[in-house]
Amino acid sequence: MRVVEKPRRQVKQAGVSLVETLVALALGLAMVSVAFNLYVSNRSVFRQIEAMTRLQESASIATALLETDIRQAAGTLCRNHAPMTSLLSATNNYWESVESFGLVGLRGYESSTTDPIVGTSRIAGDSISIVSDNAGAVARVIAPATHASSQDGLAGSYTFQVDTVDGFQAGTVALACDYERAVLFQITRVSNTTPPTIELQAGGGSAVYPGNCGVLMKRLGGTGEGISPLDGNWSCTSANTTLYKQGSVYPFGPGSMVGEHTFHHWYIGRNASGGSSLYRRSMDYETNGSVKLGDSKEMVENVTDMQIEYLPGFLYTGYPFNAYYKTAAQISGFPRYTYRSVIAVRIVLTLTSPDKLGLAASNVASAATYTVPINVAIRSRMPGVVRR
Repeated sequence: MRVVEKPRRQVKQAGVSLVETLVALALGLAMVSVAFNLYVSNRSVFRQIEAMTRLQESASIATALLETDIRQAAGTLCRNHAPMTSLLSATNNYWESVESFGLVGLRGYESSTTDPIVGTSRIAGDSISIVSDNAGAVARVIAPATHASSQDGLAGSYTFQVDTVDGFQAGTVALACDYERAVLFQITRVSNTTPPTIELQAGGGSAVYPGNCGVLMKRLGGTGEGISPLDGNWSCTSANTTLYKQGSVYPFGPGSMVGEHTFHHWYIGRNASGGSSLYRRSMDYETNGSVKLGDSKEMVENVTDMQIEYLPGFLYTGYPFNAYYKTAAQISGFPRYTYRSVIAVRIVLTLTSPDKLGLAASNVASAATYTVPINVAIRSRMPGVVRR
């Protein structure tokens, strides 16, 4: 008799139900969402911090450059405000700045007016021109200068024997000075001989532009004239052109200094990427020795605004006329204020990141901004300062 076995019961297989799957997916999506939001938030914070750090670094660079330049405005290598003569046959905004009390040193241009140096290349903010004679090449006179003149000094040559001619070339506008006098001129010839020499010529010789109107460096007092014979504050382009015919050659001797006449114009312009940057345009020279304005150079990126004010002083003593700064319009609009009297400059720079970072209160993406104030005293107009 055959025994019939009962069929085995099929065991149910354990698994994940649809509900469990949906719950797991929901939890997973929530965790991914939290992680993603945390990543986005951290990345946004990192970008904001990085942008602010870059803006602060750029602000530090801009501050250092502007402070150095403004501090040297109107500076010479000799004592403050020596009687000054300009032998240049023409002047303009970048080799000018010789007036009755010496170097003007700086000029400001408000954003509401046309910038005469760069025109429409300035896209925002104020701009400023700075002139100095102790921020470029320097040479020391080591022997008495030699000279030869004719036509009452309207023609001839004047030669300085110096310790070096590094940084000088034919066409360089330079200032020679000692503790009695300062003379602005254009170098006609540079010779790296033993000793090296720097020469200016007038009425002939090598052609440079604008050239020199003469070789006279000291003015003689005319009959009935109240100005001392040692005053010397005049230029070839002054209204009374007979003045330089009354002069004599001034002998610069050992210990005198020759400094390069530098010009820098600062403004905000459009950069290659379409943003705005702080630019500097300087005096340069053609191969034939003619003075020109060089190409503008981008100095600091992401500068979007520059507001400039000036503190007038009284007779260069360092004490202010009034205890507050004035705009370029106020300096130019009132006869008692001139750039010759400015003893300090205040600049407020605004830098803005090129990208919109984070969210503003209105839930709209905004760019990071950084504002830095710069206050600089002009060294040559501070009491007791005579050298750079």
